[in-house]
Amino acid sequence: MQFERKSRISNWTGPDLDRQTERRAALKSLELLKELEAAYEKAITTGEPLHWIFDTGVLGADVCRFLYNSLGTGEVRITLYDGQATATESDIPGLWLLNVGGQESLVAALLPLCVEKVLEQGRETIDIPEDKPEGLFASEPLLKEVASVLAKTDITKMTTDVPYQVDMVRQPLTPADKSFLLTVIGRGNLSVELLGFADSRIFSTKVKGLWRSVIINTAGKVLLDSLVVAKIPPEVPAAPEDLPDALNKIRSVHDWIENDLNRGALG
Repeated sequence: MQFERKSRISNWTGPDLDRQTERRAALKSLELLKELEAAYEKAITTGEPLHWIFDTGVLGADVCRFLYNSLGTGEVRITLYDGQATATESDIPGLWLLNVGGQESLVAALLPLCVEKVLEQGRETIDIPEDKPEGLFASEPLLKEVASVLAKTDITKMTTDVPYQVDMVRQPLTPADKSFLLTVIGRGNLSVELLGFADSRIFSTKVKGLWRSVIINTAGKVLLDSLVVAKIPPEVPAAPEDLPDALNKIRSVHDWIENDLNRGALG
């Protein structure tokens, strides 16, 4: 089951701001949007990696609130090291609000560099212990199969296809199997929440290139609990083919702020 990425735009007009602050926030947002537009245009036309970063701490809380609401909220939230850092995608694909130790910045990239660095962590292989609990049936053969796929898969590149995925819900795993398997692969330092029709979460493991993806519907039923072999599951980063749509959204946000300024609706 593939997660369908959705989006929503936040049409915020800043009713809590005084007119002067609102105007200043709108003008500064227009400046940043022009920088963003240039960064996306360069990535699209040259094929170079999308890379742009801005420290929003210099803007002040009111300007940040206007800017963030103008950019909207996307569907992907990445958490690193139990919350020490987070990356939340805006409604513009590839534009992230990065918070590291309370310091915020806007980052334009398919995936923020700090997230890329975490992907390099982990063991190279699955280590299956010799001493095993009683009651195992299918976990060891499944782990060996995943280990074999890992050994044959190039996990250094992000792809739009999942090289390998197996749904544990459909496997003949006993409770002892499931516990043993999850203990062997462990939990890594990265987790992802995908907002949508269901509670969808992705967890890195102690093994580099091995992920656990879980989808639970609103009734609490597990729809999917799978092991995925990939650098990172493709529904997490933005894709190069998303960039033209992202550029159109940047221009659209720029236009409505500029139009609202010109007609006196802002500031």
